[in-house]
Amino acid sequence: MRKLAVPIFVFSILGLVAMFLPMERGSMAARFAEFDQFRLVLMLAGFIAPAVVAVLSLKRPVTSWMPYVALGGYAVATVKSEVWSLATKLPSSPLPFTLLFIAIVSGVVVSIIAFAKQEEANAAATS
Repeated sequence: MRKLAVPIFVFSILGLVAMFLPMERGSMAARFAEFDQFRLVLMLAGFIAPAVVAVLSLKRPVTSWMPYVALGGYAVATVKSEVWSLATKLPSSPLPFTLLFIAIVSGVVVSIIAFAKQEEANAAATS
C-alpha cells in the first residue's frame, strides 16, 4: 500500500478538483448541493477517504484495513457518479466530467492493486 499511496492520493485530489471545477451552470458540487445533497456528501467522502488513508499509510505502518477503505471510497464514487454512463458520454463531456472519470477509474485500479498486494503480504506473513 505504501508504494501506491501517492497515486491513490493524487487520484483522490483529482476527483475533488473535478467536483469543483466551474462548468456552464456551476460546478458539479454546486449542482449536487442544489439538487442532491446526499450525493454530494457521498462523492466528497468517496474521494476524501482514500486521500486520508494514503496519507496515513505514508506516516504510519500499513495495516490491513487501509486498502479496503481506499477501494471502498472509490467504489462509492463509482456508484454515485454512475461512471458507466460517464463512459458512454466521454467524447463529448466537459473537462470536469472527463477528469472525474479518469480519477475514479484510475483510483479503482490502483486501489485494487494495493488490495491485492496487501492480501499477498498477509498470506506470506501467515505461512
